[in-house]
Amino acid sequence: MQKPAGKSEDNPIALTIGTAGHIDHGKTTLVRRMTGTDTDRLEEEHRRGISIVPGYAELTLPSGRRASLVDVPGHERFVRNMVSGATGVDAFLLVVAADDGVMPQTREHMDVLRILGVEQGVVALTKTDAVDEETAALAELDVEEYLESVGIEAPVVRVSGVTGEGVGELLEALDRLVETVKPGRGAEDVARLPVDRAFVLQGIGVVVTGTLWSGEIRVGDMLYTSSGLRPRVRSIQNHGRPAEIARRGARTALNLAGVEISEVSAGDVLLSEPHPPTRMIDARIRLLEGARPLGHGVRVRLHHATTSVNARVLLAGRERLAPGESALGRLRLEAPVVAFFGDRFVLRSLAPQVTIGGGTVLDPHPAGRRPDEEWLGALEDGDLTKILPAALRRSPDSGLSREEVAELVPSSRGRLRGDEKIEGVVSVGGIYALESAVEEGKRRLLRAVRERYEGSPESPELSLAEARAATGLEERLADAVVDGLEEAGKVRVSEAGVSLPEAEVPEEIEEGARRLLSRLREAGVEAPTLEESPELRLLLRRGEAVRVGENMFAAREVARRMIEEIIAFCRESDEVTLAGFRDRMSTSRKYAQAWLEYADGEGVTRRVGDRRVLTRRYR
Repeated sequence: MQKPAGKSEDNPIALTIGTAGHIDHGKTTLVRRMTGTDTDRLEEEHRRGISIVPGYAELTLPSGRRASLVDVPGHERFVRNMVSGATGVDAFLLVVAADDGVMPQTREHMDVLRILGVEQGVVALTKTDAVDEETAALAELDVEEYLESVGIEAPVVRVSGVTGEGVGELLEALDRLVETVKPGRGAEDVARLPVDRAFVLQGIGVVVTGTLWSGEIRVGDMLYTSSGLRPRVRSIQNHGRPAEIARRGARTALNLAGVEISEVSAGDVLLSEPHPPTRMIDARIRLLEGARPLGHGVRVRLHHATTSVNARVLLAGRERLAPGESALGRLRLEAPVVAFFGDRFVLRSLAPQVTIGGGTVLDPHPAGRRPDEEWLGALEDGDLTKILPAALRRSPDSGLSREEVAELVPSSRGRLRGDEKIEGVVSVGGIYALESAVEEGKRRLLRAVRERYEGSPESPELSLAEARAATGLEERLADAVVDGLEEAGKVRVSEAGVSLPEAEVPEEIEEGARRLLSRLREAGVEAPTLEESPELRLLLRRGEAVRVGENMFAAREVARRMIEEIIAFCRESDEVTLAGFRDRMSTSRKYAQAWLEYADGEGVTRRVGDRRVLTRRYR
């Protein structure tokens, strides 16, 4: 690879098309005829004459639009690679040889595509140059009957990859697909590149390849791996051509900096935003019509993107799943995968190794010991007016930010408009929460500040920590509730804390505090011993009085003067003793000791035996 020059493509990939079909039915030959690209890129493939790993080619359609063509393997032993190639495909190109008709691998490939939600496409009836009209007609009828049996409508086009006959008509049929097939993910979503190859090019460095599922990747972007690495994109190629931007659906190669080849491999996923891997997925699980019944607790092989792991199936509310049926369930994975809401996956039995079904990821990070069917049903409906209340009921004390709401359904369906109203849900300070939880939090806080005022009128404020605790909500939602009550004029928020707007100190307490402060000033060094009272608490809260000893109190200015005396004494004689300070202040041992301990507590002095010396800050 080399650093690309020039502008990015103005004609992005419009569609990703996956070929499917039985071994030796002519897929690779047809792709070569349509694109000029030989997708058999491994020496072993050329030697054996079959495709082992997915091959990729860029296809220019008659309209000038571009498509990415994935030529997936047709041999039964390579179905795993077929799943890897078919994941992320928008439409299919089913290849059936006219001299064979529909074969077992034709059916399994189509099963995989159906499981992955790929149900629109075109059928190429190949090798028509090698059979007579009657044989071709019978093969075409065989294909039509098969498609009808699985509920798929698709045009059948007779072609020859050898002579080129019918290829133009096939390209026209594929071009028409662009008008009807809507890609599953767009540029606004998180960029996600499942890696199918990782290698080192001499003089270039680490290179990974894959088909970009969603979003966009640009030169210079920082990406994320599931293990926490943050490689940077040095350069990009789309279908072998230098580019500044990789867009959804493009066959993409990235030259990465900041990562070693030992740290990235096939099966990994590169993302534009960090997303934790999971070992547990709640999903809608579907069993194929021809599969054996699937029991609760059975181990299967899960294929997702470019990775596959063993998993245990836990069905919700039932012990078995019959062929052709679907159910909500949980998959406990034996190795972590990176999965998002809406991802499709394929399930294969461990013995014999055949495709049995698949499903759709609903919750890639489920909570609880068993699937929550109400929650999964809301996710499956894709209706945010149901999803959001259900999500908030799962964590009523914390609420959800707009960004967290979008992550519940990471697509345009998960976006909230600013003016959108959802029954039972309110937005407080940018946090969405259950209306009932917010109202209860308000009631609790108002009750707490009222009780504080009635019980301690001289100190009517709750600290912010106390106010948060009073709501019974987590910090960010509690703060939003406090702010909302302040805006509504229900509480007053100041540096002192949160209080009722009308919470004024009674005049009799104010008068008593003034008299007490005058007494403390007059007492000077001989700080009096006092019982706690509203007047004393008011002076302490305002900082007009300080606690000198356990029950000894002084005016703030007296305390400041005593500290200055201690500092001056220490600087004059390098130290201060209890007897020396007592004599200096002409007071008793009791008061001298209290003031020296106060100085210790304020960090002014430290005790060394029977002496005190200044701390470094006051020397």
